Amino acid sequence: MANTWDTPSSAALSEQATVLVALAGLAVSHPDLPGAYFALSEVLPRELAVQLDSPSKVEAWRAALNVPFEKVVLRRAGARTQLKFVATVYGVEFSVYAVYEPDQQVEEARDDAVRAP
Repeated sequence: MANTWDTPSSAALSEQATVLVALAGLAVSHPDLPGAYFALSEVLPRELAVQLDSPSKVEAWRAALNVPFEKVVLRRAGARTQLKFVATVYGVEFSVYAVYEPDQQVEEARDDAVRAP
């Protein structure tokens, strides 16, 4: 009986190396870049979804990847808003986004302003 990881459709981890090296490089060159939830797959080994929890974190990633601000898209769906950009950097297609409620972000910004020295 063959193991499921031996099937022809399974790709080797080495095929995802470009994404892993890009992330490691970002961690070294931008150590204060906000952490994120990452999704990558052997099906699309050079694509990386980066899920963040606020617009300011999307902006931090945009700046770190040197993506023009014109590539950032704002979409609304009911009470929720999505801020997103897609760009190919370091041979990786980054899909960076945050889904949030605008009122929540205003409250968090106020809290941050109150705590600022």
